[in-house]
Amino acid sequence: MNGLTEKEFNRRLVMYLDGALAPEESRNFLDAIMESPEQLAKLEQEKSFREFLRKKVGRRNVSSALVQSIKTKISDPSTSSY
Repeated sequence: MNGLTEKEFNRRLVMYLDGALAPEESRNFLDAIMESPEQLAKLEQEKSFREFLRKKVGRRNVSSALVQSIKTKISDPSTSSY
């Protein structure tokens, strides 16, 4: 194993796939998991799952009026229901 706990591996995996790691951190992460066939398999599985979601799950388009309404409600404290 490469010294990464499962929790740390999972945290870095998500950050890596989300593009949240700096370039050097990404390289270090990939270098570290190259030693672990199990972790490499998890990386490939997660990449495949994300690709499946991108291709198969459609995003609905929302109107610009809805977007503006949400922005207005967020920025105007008098419209809050709390």
